Amino acid sequence: MIINYKAKKEESIRDFLSFYHLSKSKIYKLFFEKRIMVNNNIINENYILNKDDIISISYDEKIDYIPQEYKLDIIYEDDYFLIINKPSGIIIHDNLNSLSNYVAYYYKKNNINLSIKYAHRLDKDTTGIIIFCKDLLTLSYMDYFISTHEIKRKYVAIAKGYFKNKESYIEKPISTDRHINGKMVIAKNGKYAYTSYKVLKEFNNLSLVELLLKTGRTHQIRVHLKSINHPIYADELYGDKVNNKRLMLHSISVNFINPHTLKEMYFETKLPDDFIELIEGK
Repeated sequence: MIINYKAKKEESIRDFLSFYHLSKSKIYKLFFEKRIMVNNNIINENYILNKDDIISISYDEKIDYIPQEYKLDIIYEDDYFLIINKPSGIIIHDNLNSLSNYVAYYYKKNNINLSIKYAHRLDKDTTGIIIFCKDLLTLSYMDYFISTHEIKRKYVAIAKGYFKNKESYIEKPISTDRHINGKMVIAKNGKYAYTSYKVLKEFNNLSLVELLLKTGRTHQIRVHLKSINHPIYADELYGDKVNNKRLMLHSISVNFINPHTLKEMYFETKLPDDFIELIEGK
C-alpha cells in the first residue's frame, strides 16, 4: 500500500525522513528496497526535495491481527491516523477480542492493507481516546513525542473522598512491586513521575478529578492517587472492588502537533454514561 506525504520545505529526503525520528536502519531499508518515490520517480538518499513535492512510500505490509467484527467508536480518521473512543472491558492487543482485532476488521473492510500500529495503551477497564497510526513515519513521530511527554493526554477519574488541595500535583517516583505481579508502587529508586490534578466536582464522598500526565508510567494515575489516599473508585488493584462497577478512569482528551501539517490537533470525548450515573447517584 502506498502512503503519500507532501514536502514542507526544500530539504534533503534524508532530512525529511529524520524529522519523523525514523531510525537510520529503517531509513536505509526504505532506500535499499527502493520504496521511496518523489513525484512518481524513484530517488536516492541524496535527493533534494522542493516544497510541495509528493513523497510516496510503498509499505509491503499486511494486517497482522485476526480481524473480528466490532462497531468502533471512531473520533477521527485520515490517511495517517485512526483515533478511537475505547469502551471499557477491552484490552488493546491480544490474539483475539482486543481493540487491535477490531481495528484489523475495520482495515480489512475498508481495503487498508497495513499492519496495526497503536501509539499508546490504556488499561482494560479504562475508557477513552486511543491513537492508531497507519504508517511507519507517523508512528515513529508519535512514539518519540509520547516518550518526551510532548503529547498532552488529559484524563478524568472518580476518586474516593474529598481532596484537601483542590488543585495540585503529585511528584513521586514509580517502580514495579516486587511482591505482586502487574502492580506498581511508589519507590525512591523508581522512575520519575508527575501528575497534576484539579477537582471538578464533589459528591457522595467522591471527587471527579481532571488529571494531566507529564510522564507516562505504568498505572501512573492509579498509583499516584492511591499514594495520597484518594484511590480511583472501583480500582480493585489499588483500592477496593465495587460490584458492577469498573475502574472509573477515562482518557478524555489529547492534543499534539500533526507531523504532516504542523498544525495542532485536539480531540475530546464526553464523560462516559457510567461516570454520569455515578455522579447523579443513579
